Amino acid sequence: MQGRTDPGLDRARERFLGDGTVDERGVVRPEIVQSWERSRRAGVDADHLALPFDPDLDFEGSLVHCARPVLDDLTERLSGMAVAVVLSDADGNVLDRRVGEGELRRRLDAIQLAPGFSYAEEFAGTNGVGTALEGAVSAMVIGAEHFTDRLRSFACAGAPVYRPGGALAGILDVTCLAAEANDLMRFLALQTAKDIEEVLRERGSAGARAVMAEFRAACVRVTGPVLALAEDFVIANRAAHEVLDAADRDTVARHAAEYRRGDPAEERVLLGDGPVRLLFTPAPAQRPSGVIVEVVPSASTLRLAGGGGGGGGTVTAPRPAHATTPAPARPLVGLAGTSRSWRTSSAALRSAAAAVRSTVVLGETGVGKAAAVRAAHREVRPAARHVVVDAEAEDAADELATLPGELGGAAATVVVRRVEALDAEGAAALGRLLDAATPNVWVAALVTGEEVGEGRAVHDVLGRFHGSLTIEPLRRRPEDVGPVVEAVLAKLAPGRRVRCTPEAMALLGGARWPGNVAQVEDVLRRALVARPAGDLEAGDLPAEVAVHGTRRRLTPLESAERDLIVGALIEARGNRVKAAAALGMGRATLYRRLRAFGLTDVGR
Repeated sequence: MQGRTDPGLDRARERFLGDGTVDERGVVRPEIVQSWERSRRAGVDADHLALPFDPDLDFEGSLVHCARPVLDDLTERLSGMAVAVVLSDADGNVLDRRVGEGELRRRLDAIQLAPGFSYAEEFAGTNGVGTALEGAVSAMVIGAEHFTDRLRSFACAGAPVYRPGGALAGILDVTCLAAEANDLMRFLALQTAKDIEEVLRERGSAGARAVMAEFRAACVRVTGPVLALAEDFVIANRAAHEVLDAADRDTVARHAAEYRRGDPAEERVLLGDGPVRLLFTPAPAQRPSGVIVEVVPSASTLRLAGGGGGGGGTVTAPRPAHATTPAPARPLVGLAGTSRSWRTSSAALRSAAAAVRSTVVLGETGVGKAAAVRAAHREVRPAARHVVVDAEAEDAADELATLPGELGGAAATVVVRRVEALDAEGAAALGRLLDAATPNVWVAALVTGEEVGEGRAVHDVLGRFHGSLTIEPLRRRPEDVGPVVEAVLAKLAPGRRVRCTPEAMALLGGARWPGNVAQVEDVLRRALVARPAGDLEAGDLPAEVAVHGTRRRLTPLESAERDLIVGALIEARGNRVKAAAALGMGRATLYRRLRAFGLTDVGR
């Protein structure tokens, strides 16, 4: 402990707080200087301690559950000593505290070192919990090494606790008064962290073994493709490798990641060779730690379930758009994108346009449904008339009713935007348009969303279309972000030849894009205003990208997980306890993933 109670340390700290410099490098350890600098950049007030409190933390999650017997044993061994043992999650939020001596408990309460408070470095400055968290290594902080004045009376040693897969679970911290600090504190923290990791490993292995057992049973029961998804692994049987290519397996795994563990469920998706049904079974059934997915070939059906107006239903479609004459799997001319999903959608639209078969196009707001249909029309039917009807317009029903007479048998493409908004009169007019359409009229109905409820007036009419397809949101095809950004920049600044720096592109590639391509255009338009000359840098991007983006490109599975978490938080209006329960995950896991994805106040 020599040097850390030396008056030179106090002088060095005071100087750093004054002008941000440290001359006495031999007195202050490099890791402490680095922590001081991070604390200063974060705007931590060295004179006041105001820590955020969150009552919704995972106080009964897997980390606390596994750590409890270890902490119980340690507390008994430290009985009568003025030492506290603190467990935090991977965000620095205190989950558990064990302290026997009454005076120390009172003093710890005064500095808010108690369950529910955050000791992350960005709030508390240099300390055993937050500094160990930042470096992902053990950290010892004594007396004046603390950045915040109110912590100078204490000494703390923090050690990271890792899950079996290598993810950081939390920090185990040992705290006492600075005058009683000794080197055994670090050893005690490290040893206790390893003991907790051993319990996590044993219980995690049990869950993985249960998922594997369910997977083997499914492989014996069925002959088709089977996949299993758990927190730390994804596995597939031989049939999955023989029947599905890597992109299809990735698509199935992504949908499995979106499945909310509970009752068995079914979902229909389009893979490279056509539609399939995915059968989800939680594994094990009692306390699911994974999911088993069976892939079953599907008959051609148009799924119209669960949307705003009523319960689910399936409407049989005579022939889906993708079942017409095969078209080359290449992007539509003039539209950016290279992902398999985008190429498949492009091919399906191209085929539908060529065969003049009525098509329902589903997709989120801003995903580019109208642009895709327009591109297919220009590429395949350039001489035909292009007519757009907005179903939300007051005269939509009248416009649809008069179209057959206006067209007079001429070649045309009729696009009905936001078709789900049609009332009964408009739905009837759309039905008559389908009946009256000549072989030269291609009718495309655009649905805002990926489903239409039975309660919608247009539900039954959509079942009479020849086929349907879904244009997936941009967050599910991150490989398309780069080409889309390039195309949008060329459109917004045609003479400038502007590009994005690698850091800016990394943020754009990791953003969620709830507004899809339309949001990309809006973000880049604002960034161009902020940077009228030169390439766009990370700092030029709006706050929505800086906050919700990541510094690396997410895998499809990570993107699916992020979207699922965002959706659950929005449904729960920001209540993390309810969101974690809906997701079937512990709150500690939810907090760790929120930090990893850069999500802060979603839903609040």
